[in-house]
Amino acid sequence: MNLEELEKQVTLMEDIQEIENLQRIYAYYFDLQRWQDILDLFSDNAESVEIVDHGLFKGKEGAKKMYWDWIGQGGQPFRAPWVQFIITQIGGVVNMSPDGKTAWGRWQTWLCEAKPFGAYPRQEWLHGYYENKYVKKNGKWLFSKLHWNNTFCSPFEDGWMKTPLMGLMNYHPTIKPDAPPTAFRPYPSGYHIPYHYKHPITSR
Repeated sequence: MNLEELEKQVTLMEDIQEIENLQRIYAYYFDLQRWQDILDLFSDNAESVEIVDHGLFKGKEGAKKMYWDWIGQGGQPFRAPWVQFIITQIGGVVNMSPDGKTAWGRWQTWLCEAKPFGAYPRQEWLHGYYENKYVKKNGKWLFSKLHWNNTFCSPFEDGWMKTPLMGLMNYHPTIKPDAPPTAFRPYPSGYHIPYHYKHPITSR
């Protein structure tokens, strides 16, 4: 390996590390309901955001509708001391474009949530997969496309084999997505959101 090849390899490793950090930072901001900080992690030319069955929201304005207006209830944090969105992201796979300006990442996630549900608090187990796209702008990695597809959302008391889905989350009285969900088929369907990468040995 010559010096030029070594420099490219170092840059690749640094880029992957920055993307992994970006993904983790997003989860911490979500847990603390820091909606504007989440929006600032997206490119101004972002493609889309899709979270479970909420639908597909296009562009940076769509990301604002999702996080600030819908989930964030107008940007207002609702974090009582007992509210938690603990997002554990594991098994990350990041692949880079040849020019080093675009990347794709897949992450498996487990969540322990405690949040208001109507007039009552509710505890949940959640599982799903991220399939995301990232772009490098002015030396910084940003989200271009974020998609989290939910496998199950179950009460602590029952677990996912007994109650795989506690209910749908696709209704808002005033906020509507730009398109329906593209891949919401929860347990026990056996569906997995498509992988962004090919098999490393067979290329299938």
